[in-house]
Amino acid sequence: MYDLCAIGDALVDFIPAPQYTPENPVYQCEAGGTVANLLTAGSKLGLNTVFVGKIGADCMGELVRNKMQGCGVSMEGCVMDPMHFTTQSFVSLGENGERSFSFCRSFGADIWLKEDEIPMKVLEQSSMLGFSGMCMTDDPVRQATWTLLRAAKRINYRDKLWQNEKEMIHIMRETLSYVTLYKSSEEEAFLLTGTEDLRKAAKIICGFGCRDIIITLGQKGAYFYSGGKDGLIPAYRVEAVDTTGAGDSFFAAVLHQIVQRGGIEKITGTDYSDILKFANGVGALATTKRGGIKGSPTLREAEEFLKLHNNEISS
Repeated sequence: MYDLCAIGDALVDFIPAPQYTPENPVYQCEAGGTVANLLTAGSKLGLNTVFVGKIGADCMGELVRNKMQGCGVSMEGCVMDPMHFTTQSFVSLGENGERSFSFCRSFGADIWLKEDEIPMKVLEQSSMLGFSGMCMTDDPVRQATWTLLRAAKRINYRDKLWQNEKEMIHIMRETLSYVTLYKSSEEEAFLLTGTEDLRKAAKIICGFGCRDIIITLGQKGAYFYSGGKDGLIPAYRVEAVDTTGAGDSFFAAVLHQIVQRGGIEKITGTDYSDILKFANGVGALATTKRGGIKGSPTLREAEEFLKLHNNEISS
């Protein structure tokens, strides 16, 4: 039995190495991807996780597969593609650790997952299903994702991967009736709803069929809306080195806390303050190391961080 099954992208991130300069750019290779980061972060926190997706049958694919398995993620739903290369992302970092992405993906393996390659038995063995907006940008992975969502009864926006904003908004809104817990950044939520008011945005997203809403606000913390209750939980102050995968570690921590409380059906609006305090700590700690998978903390590391920093939440 799995706590979390997630479909989407597992890829290779090329991130600036410590000796990187604009004149002499040097990159280091790390396994990553929204869903890969989420699952490995969840596994490190103690969740039983399983990946559904496609990676290339190449050296980079082996790197990703071995890294994820090494973190405890089941690769039962992983398809190795001999025709397409493992998707690649080049990550540029600003002085404050914020990222920008360039993708090598038009022939990347992750978008070539087909409906008949979906292991439905894995879904049947899972308590929660997660997906990323990355798997809704192109067919055939888009149709494969719809197959999973419809069988079962969260979303990243990367402008360079969609044809245009209008397409993204239409497709993402269509998925929301299948979503119980929605999580995105404030930029993505505002784009999806057309308003920059957090409470209004959350209510609009709920109107599309979601029950609970979480919106991350970077250094300001995280906002939740559930059952008419809402709140903004401040972030922890840390020295950010690399924010790659921090949001995925944050969401993995949210799901860990939901499992600890007996599942999403038992969660109410009063639970989210404590859930987000824990998740903010995990997300903050993830920014202090380089790499999405490598940077995600273990449960012990997260608990030690929270003990040390519980009284240092920024206001």
